[in-house]
Amino acid sequence: MILCPQKSCINRLPTGLLLLPLLLLLLLQPATAQPIVERKHNPLTIAEYIDLYKGIAISEMKRTQIPASIIMAQGIIESRFGNSYLAIKARNHFGIKCHKGWKGMRILARDDEEEECFRKYKSAYASYIDHSNFLANNQRYSPLFNLPATDYNLWAKGLKEAGYATEPTYANQLTNLIINYRLFTLDQMATGSNCNCSEQIIATPMSYNGLKTVFFDCDITLKQVQQAYNISLEKLSKFNSFGAADTIRANTIVYLQQPKRKASSEFREHVAAPNETLESIAHLYGIKLNSLYKRNGLNKSKPLSAGQTVYLRGKKAKNNTAQANEARLQAAGAKLSYVVKTGDTLFSLAQRFNTSVDTIKRVNKLKSDSIITGQKLKIVAD
Repeated sequence: MILCPQKSCINRLPTGLLLLPLLLLLLLQPATAQPIVERKHNPLTIAEYIDLYKGIAISEMKRTQIPASIIMAQGIIESRFGNSYLAIKARNHFGIKCHKGWKGMRILARDDEEEECFRKYKSAYASYIDHSNFLANNQRYSPLFNLPATDYNLWAKGLKEAGYATEPTYANQLTNLIINYRLFTLDQMATGSNCNCSEQIIATPMSYNGLKTVFFDCDITLKQVQQAYNISLEKLSKFNSFGAADTIRANTIVYLQQPKRKASSEFREHVAAPNETLESIAHLYGIKLNSLYKRNGLNKSKPLSAGQTVYLRGKKAKNNTAQANEARLQAAGAKLSYVVKTGDTLFSLAQRFNTSVDTIKRVNKLKSDSIITGQKLKIVAD
């Protein structure tokens, strides 16, 4: 196979596709071969935008079960395929506003003729991760995660019904993009049912958490990465926790520099999903695994619980809160009643009361992760 680390290989996306009416005024120059970098002022076409960020979308689908086709279509619309003011000035590709609790960088921009606060990121990759986290940790969108990850039609309608955008035709805009640009093939790649590798391997370099990283569109060996980037196998293994004989799966982020002791400033904490490990969280944010263990005072022999908060930067986490919640449960006979408040999720409740999502669901006979404001729940210690 031929490795193309600087995107000199032929662009394999279909050209001449019919653009949607809402995007006609945004047409730019035809796609040209350019090095893949974090772009600042070079206008992108839709095809170039897809080619640049499809690896991240596929990676995020594998992590969160949000369809890669939906992620990609939302990025195209919300960022005007990378050419909007927010995308250029703030690397914000999904139009996410600051909202309560955002502690990262900010930028003011007009929205519906009013100046509002939007999140600002150090990289586009961070924007994609935050978008996934925003949906996964927001009670308003929790019903979406009961839908099949490969049904982009239901996801498009669900996002509109949940109020992600006010535009009446938002769901149709998403599905039209997915169909016209065959973005559903990204979902197939994420689920492993359509990995279309040829004699060329396309590499997409990016910067994330101040580190040089790269995505590959096909499975690849450490030896191939070593030869392409002149980096030792020992360092590659250490930076990524790969074994020397491991195959790197397509659309997996590969770090070419040593991860840092803490995450980028946009990310201060992470709510663990079911079956998520500290190793996968460290890799997601480009953090040294040992630093993450120390920062959170965690024991390597104890797995994470769903809903557990993992601190990514700042002072070392203390166990006082967890101990207080545990004592509160014990004082109440290891059981208490709780009325769901706006913004609560099963993940956040599990973390707050030092229990697990599975325990809350089992005790309350819940069939899904969806809860509503005013709902009464029984909380018991794990």
